[in-house]
Amino acid sequence: MDFSAWNTPTTWVTFAAWFCVSYVYLAIGITGGYHRLLTHKSYKVPNWLRYFIVSGGYFALMGAPISWVAVHRLHHQKSDQPGDPHSPRDGFEHALYKWMFDMEKRQSVEEIRKQVPDLLEDKVLCMLGTDHSAKQAQLCLWVNIVARVIILLAFGPVAFTANLIASVLVFWSPQFVNTFCHLPSWGYRNYEVRDDSRNVPWVGLMAMGEGWHNNHHAFPKSARHGIRWFEFDATWMMISFFEKIGLATDVIRPTPTLSPEEIAAAKAAKAARAVKEAVVAPVSAATAESAELVNVPTEAVEAVKEKELVEI
Repeated sequence: MDFSAWNTPTTWVTFAAWFCVSYVYLAIGITGGYHRLLTHKSYKVPNWLRYFIVSGGYFALMGAPISWVAVHRLHHQKSDQPGDPHSPRDGFEHALYKWMFDMEKRQSVEEIRKQVPDLLEDKVLCMLGTDHSAKQAQLCLWVNIVARVIILLAFGPVAFTANLIASVLVFWSPQFVNTFCHLPSWGYRNYEVRDDSRNVPWVGLMAMGEGWHNNHHAFPKSARHGIRWFEFDATWMMISFFEKIGLATDVIRPTPTLSPEEIAAAKAAKAARAVKEAVVAPVSAATAESAELVNVPTEAVEAVKEKELVEI
């Protein structure tokens, strides 16, 4: 095949434009739609904007919004414990992709209804599926195939290729969050929560802010995941913009607690005290253990997780 026609400035501009627009639309559909809007109710927007944002997640092959939300709420309730649908503790490949193929057995229709009674009132979302059956997955697949064929026929192979590449990258970004952001050997933690959640910078960038996963598990309902100045959160920028122009309301922010900087200072002070005490007298096992971590107040986190399922 002759690809020489592709190597022109116009072609590359077209490719870049389609790739960037596709990536942002699809990724925000997952992060700002399926996740922060539907699952955690971190903010509110008018219905027309709500459906537009969520549509990006559907065109990123995330499947029915209701079933996706049911899985994610379960993940927060059982995070890295027995019953977590995609914990790396059950294997890297399981967390990355294998969990998708047995959710119908792991989460029944009755369990889904318990998880998402709020979303079952939305007839539009229900049309896309309310369970983990192959039927709803096939519907999503065929809708996506038709959409890509339309792009190919209407805008040509350059637009199609750019959109396809963006789609593949966006599809895997939440799977990387599920996997790398729960591996103790990756990234770092700002908060000592009860699971293995980590902040992984490259996932944070790829997944539009979702990779600051330890922050998210510390404050599940917060619309903002990037907390420290260098934790770039593109999804939060969008939500903040919508709030400023009056389209987003009831935006939830992290609850008051120790900042990461204060935690780091407390760790250093505690370590210094431990060294000083070691010189004066042997440190007991209990003291040594307590010197390793600063027990950041997690009352707010636990309170959220102990509420009704729909409040997680």
